[in-house]
Amino acid sequence: MTPAPESTAAGEGPLAGLRVLDLTHVLAGPYATGQLALMGAEVIRVERPAGDDFVRGHGGTEEMRTAGLGASFLSQNSGKRSITLDLKEAGDRARLLDLARSADIMVENFRPGVVDRLGVGYDQIRAVKADILYASLSGYGPDGPLAGRPAYDHILQGISGLMAMTGEAASGPMRVGLPIVDYVAGQALVAALLAGLLQRAKAPGEPQHLQVSMLDAMTTLMGAYALHHETTGQLRGLEGNRAFADTPYSGRFDCAEGAIVITANTPAQASRLCAALGREDLLEQGAPGQVAASLREIFLARDADHWEAHLSEANVPAARVRSLAEALDHPQMKHSPAWRDLPVPQLGLTLRAPALPFAAPWGPKTLAPAPTLGQHTSEILADLPKEAAL
Repeated sequence: MTPAPESTAAGEGPLAGLRVLDLTHVLAGPYATGQLALMGAEVIRVERPAGDDFVRGHGGTEEMRTAGLGASFLSQNSGKRSITLDLKEAGDRARLLDLARSADIMVENFRPGVVDRLGVGYDQIRAVKADILYASLSGYGPDGPLAGRPAYDHILQGISGLMAMTGEAASGPMRVGLPIVDYVAGQALVAALLAGLLQRAKAPGEPQHLQVSMLDAMTTLMGAYALHHETTGQLRGLEGNRAFADTPYSGRFDCAEGAIVITANTPAQASRLCAALGREDLLEQGAPGQVAASLREIFLARDADHWEAHLSEANVPAARVRSLAEALDHPQMKHSPAWRDLPVPQLGLTLRAPALPFAAPWGPKTLAPAPTLGQHTSEILADLPKEAAL
């Protein structure tokens, strides 16, 4: 048996041998291409000489931000190489086109039409690489009345309907606490690219232009709510901590210390919950509000750690509400394949960073470093034909 690799980089993993030109920035696109790098693809991150991708200076210590290796950047750029090119300059544009000749995939997340004006759109790339797998990620897709608008996660949370069901009456609509639309769209882009590679295997030589819309990616995840509205005319409003299953035996409850979340969604789970609490009479209470009020009073008697242990022992789905730091420090996460050591040699650091969100025999044991701005420009240009590199 071949031993598992210590790190997944170009030359290792199922995407080994594939070259990806990454013209993306901020979160959604770089997250997707970062996943490809963790699967073994050679990902060349094409950056503007000004280094104006704000995530390089976002999060982490001042030293990390100053070095252009902010926490947000490190979290999704492991193993990539970085080259700086000014695509408004004819020479650098020619260099990118020459790089495209050896690429399998090209990904961009500019507003529709920008790459065409820069001379590196789908048709221009296909002219030098006939079977290119070209992917465009945008807020709203290439067509329609919103196509030209700028799109950020916060805006998409608002326009997609997600914000309208997040929060409570007192708070009004609120954003989800992380840039969830960026990462949902990034995952959609990963799926599209892997499907495109499978299609290439079925139809070699066929060019493909994949279009991923952040709005489409987010709204399709709310399909159950959409079909409910389509068939009943009813909309879910501000959900707060209301359970998806609409049962009073589920929700978030304050405890003497901390809080607990419970999902006793089925009759059997509700029965086990009430038995564990010594309150089988709650099964007979008809009004959901009365049940919820009784549960709130019960859980205030002990701390959340007690209730988590007690209810879990009774086979009732329950967990203490934890911070991210507490979650990552939980024994369950100590050996998670989704979190690996990431060396940051420029700063003499080793950080625990996200890897692939699944276990695989070829998955990385450690992560390759993320690049500084333009770190690999000279060596990448040196590999180009001499006339292109000039």
